[in-house]
Amino acid sequence: MMINTYISLLLTFISRKMGADIPISISIPSRWNQADPFVSVIIPCYNHGEYLEEAVESILAQTWQNLEIIVVNDGSSDERTNQILKSFHKEKTRIIHLEHNAGLPAARNAGIAQARGKYICCLDADDKLQETYIEKAITLMEINAGISFVWAWTKVFGAEDRVWQAPQFDLQKILYYNLTNPPAVFRKSAWEKSGGFDESMRDGFEDWEFWIRMSGHGFRGHRISQKLFHIRRMGYSFANRAADNKEKLFELIKKKNAKLYEDVDATVAKIKQGYRDFYNPTPFLNLPLQAYRTSLPACNLFVANLNSKQTLQWLRTCPKDAPAIWVSQQSLDEESVDALYQWTPYVYILPDCVPQYARAEFIKHLQARSHAKLIRPQVA
Repeated sequence: MMINTYISLLLTFISRKMGADIPISISIPSRWNQADPFVSVIIPCYNHGEYLEEAVESILAQTWQNLEIIVVNDGSSDERTNQILKSFHKEKTRIIHLEHNAGLPAARNAGIAQARGKYICCLDADDKLQETYIEKAITLMEINAGISFVWAWTKVFGAEDRVWQAPQFDLQKILYYNLTNPPAVFRKSAWEKSGGFDESMRDGFEDWEFWIRMSGHGFRGHRISQKLFHIRRMGYSFANRAADNKEKLFELIKKKNAKLYEDVDATVAKIKQGYRDFYNPTPFLNLPLQAYRTSLPACNLFVANLNSKQTLQWLRTCPKDAPAIWVSQQSLDEESVDALYQWTPYVYILPDCVPQYARAEFIKHLQARSHAKLIRPQVA
C-alpha cells in the first residue's frame, strides 16, 4: 500500500510538471472471475425481430468473446417478432420477456439489472457492431480507470447512407449536444451510481439524458474515431421523431438535471477538478488471451509507424489474400483508415484507444493471442 501511495504521489507530481490537464494516479483493478461474462450486451427488441439475428451475429463475431447477450422482448405486438423470439436460440444468448411494452429506457434497465458483466453495451435490435468494437472499448477502460464510457463514429445504412463523426468527449458540450451514440460501452458501476436510464424518457433522447447524468456524477467518456457502430435507418423512425421534438425533449432534460444547468461554468469547473487519468501497472490482468476469438487463421501482424500518405502507398502494393492485423502507431486520416478496413477488419489505431505507456505491451498481447508473425512495414 505504501508503494502504491508513493507511486501515485510521484505520478501526480510528474503530471503537474508536464503541464497535464488531468492529474495521473495509480489504479490496480480487482481480478475478475473469468467464469462470469466480462461484458453484457443488452438488446431491447420491440417489433424488429426480422433484424435480431444480424444484431446478435455481429456480437458473436466480436474479437472479445467473454460476453453474454440479453435480448429483452419489450412486449412486442408483432406476431412475427414473437414467433422469431420463441424459436431464437443462439450461444451466449438469453431472452427475457416484459409483459407489456415498457419503453426503450425501461427495457434497457431490465436487461442491465440481470446482467453479470463489468461492462454494458446497449444495442438496438436492428443495428450492428464492427467486430473489434467491444475489445477496443474495454481495453481503453481497463488501462485507464478514469474513463467510464466509450463510443465510436457511426455508419448509417439502409434508407440513409452517411457517417456521423461523433465529437470527442467534452463536459460542457455534452450538456447541449448529444456527443455519443446509444451503444456506447459503459461500466455497470457507473450505471448503478447514476441511477440507470430514466424510464419516463420514452419519447427519445433517453441515452443523451443518461450520458448527461453520468457526466454530472463525474464519469468521463472517450470517443474512438473509427466507424465501429452501424445503425440501420428505415424511413421515418423513432430517432427521426425524437429529432423533430428535440427542443421539447431538451427542455425536459434540463428540467430533470436542473442543478447542472444553474451555473454551467462553475458546475463544469467543479466536476473537472475530480478528473483523473490512471496508470494501471497490470493493464491486461482481466483481458486474458483465452477470452478472445481464436478462430483466426495464421496471419501477419503489421505494426506500422507510417503516416496517412505512407499507409496508402504501402496498401497499394501489399498482399491482398493473406489474413492480416494492422496496428498503427500514428493517428491516421479517414481515407487511410477506410482503406485499411477495406483490406482487413482488424485495424488498431493506437493513439485512438491505447494510452502511450501501454502500447508496447498491447502489441505483445495482440501477437500472443493471434499467434501472428510480426512485420514492420516500410515504404521507400
